[in-house]
Amino acid sequence: MKTTIALVAALVSGSAFGACEGKGWPETPDVPNGAEATFEQMMEAREAMADYVKAGEAYMECVSPSDSFVHNYYVDRLVRAADDFNAEREEFLRREAIAAN
Repeated sequence: MKTTIALVAALVSGSAFGACEGKGWPETPDVPNGAEATFEQMMEAREAMADYVKAGEAYMECVSPSDSFVHNYYVDRLVRAADDFNAEREEFLRREAIAAN
């Protein structure tokens, strides 16, 4: 009985790992310098950042880190990348507002 339970557990965990196989943490997208970037560059960066966040969330859901330290590490990576983008976005918007006046 114990052997059967262990075998079922191994198969289930193996198939769960198989679903995550080949998926690693996504590469953080480059964030353009808001003081020099064009509108198109900022829009591309926004889309890349949204894709990065979605891929990071999917990765965390796939591997389901049970250790809160590991979970928080991944969340922190997403937050830092988004914060970097938002800082450059604010710089871009400031520059555009000054140029419009």
